[in-house]
Amino acid sequence: MKKYFLSLYIFIFVLCSVSGQTVLTLDDAVEKALAGNRTFRQEQISRETRERAKKNLWNIFLPEITASAGIGHDNEIFKNSPDAPWNGKVGGALSLSLGSDIPYKMSRIKNEYEAGNIDYDNARNNLEMAVMLAFYELLIYERDIELLESSIDANKKRYDQAVVNHRAGLVPELDVLNARLAWNRMLPDYDSVTTEYQRKMDQFKIALGMDPDEDIVLSGDVEAFVPADIDLNSLPDDFETPELRRLRQELAIAESSQKELSGASLFPELTFGWNMTPTWDDLKDNDPHDRGSFNASLAWHLDNLIPNSQGNLRIRQLKDNADILRLQVEEEEADSISTVENLVRKITRQQSTVKTLEMTADIAEESLRLTEDAYRYGVKDILDVSEAQQNLHEAQLDILKEKYDVLCSLLELEYKLNLPFGTLGGE
Repeated sequence: MKKYFLSLYIFIFVLCSVSGQTVLTLDDAVEKALAGNRTFRQEQISRETRERAKKNLWNIFLPEITASAGIGHDNEIFKNSPDAPWNGKVGGALSLSLGSDIPYKMSRIKNEYEAGNIDYDNARNNLEMAVMLAFYELLIYERDIELLESSIDANKKRYDQAVVNHRAGLVPELDVLNARLAWNRMLPDYDSVTTEYQRKMDQFKIALGMDPDEDIVLSGDVEAFVPADIDLNSLPDDFETPELRRLRQELAIAESSQKELSGASLFPELTFGWNMTPTWDDLKDNDPHDRGSFNASLAWHLDNLIPNSQGNLRIRQLKDNADILRLQVEEEEADSISTVENLVRKITRQQSTVKTLEMTADIAEESLRLTEDAYRYGVKDILDVSEAQQNLHEAQLDILKEKYDVLCSLLELEYKLNLPFGTLGGE
C-alpha cells in the first residue's frame, strides 16, 4: 500500500511539474512557424494580393465610369431678382482605351504572379529549414547541458569521497584540492552553455510566433536525426534551383514589360467615349435637353519613336535589363550544377568524419574506464579522471555537431534540388 501511494505521489508530482508546458515535436514546430511567423505572414499577404490581381485580369477591359450632378443660378440673384431661374444638370461618362499593349500587360501580371509564387515557396522552404536546424541545435544544446550536469555530478561525488578519504587518512589534502578544482572548473562552462541555450530558445519561440515567456519542451531524438547511410547516387539529373527559377521568372517579367511598353509606344491606342448630360435651364421645366455625345479616337505616341527620347530610352533600358538577366540565367545554370556536386562531396566527407568521431568516442570511453580503474588503484589522480571524462564529453558532442553539419548540408541539397525536406533522409 505504501508503494502504491508513493507511486501515485511521484505521478502527481511529475504531472504538476509539466503542467503549463507546451511539448513540441519537429512537425509541431514547423506547423506553428508557418502559422505564426510574422515575416512569413507578410509573404502570405503579398501572395494573396498578387493572386487577386491575376484573378481579375479581365478588369482592364472595364471602362472608366464617371458621374456628376450640380445646380446653379444666374448672376441675377445678386441683383435681388426673385424671378431668376435655378438651373441644374446631371452627367455620366464612359471611356475605354484599347491598345496593342494589353496582351503583354496581361502576360506581365501573370508572370509577376508566378514570380510571387516562387518567392512564397522559397520563403516557406527557408522558414521550414531554419526551424528544423534551430530545433536540432537546441536538442544538441540540451544534450551538452545533460553531459555537463553528469560530469559535474560525478566530480562532486569524487570530491565528497576525497573529503571522506582524507578525514580517514587515506589520501593527502592535495587530492581533496584537485577534486574540488575538477568540480569547480566545469561550473563556468555550464553557466555559459545554459545562457546561450536560453538565448537561442527565445529566438526559436519568436520565429514560431510564440510568446517568449511560454514554457516549451522539445520532443525529438538527438541521436538519430541524421541516418548513418545516405544514398546520394539517385539524385535527379534534371533540376532547377530556386535561384534559377526566380531569375527565369524575372526574365519573363522583363520581356513582358519591354513588349508592353513597345506596344504602347509604337502602335496607336483606340479610345471610345460616351457621355450624356441632361441639363435644365430652369428646374421648373420638366423637359431637359441633352448635350451628350459619343466619340472614338486614335492616339499615337510619336515622341517614343524619336531616338533618345525618354520613351525610346526607356524601351532600350528594358531591353538591356532583359539581356542582363539572360546572362545571369546562363551563369546560374552553370553554377547550380557545381553547387550540387560540391554539396554531394561535402556530405560524403562529413559522413566519413562522423564515423571517425564515433571511433574516437569509443576510444575516449574506454580511456575513461581505464583511468577510473587506475584511480581506484592509486595509479592516477582525480585530475586525470576529470580530464578523461571531459575528453569523452567533447567526443560525444563532436559527433552531434558533425551530424548537425551533415543535416545542414543535406537540407541545403534538398533545397537546391527542389525536393521535399526529408526526401534524402534528413529526418
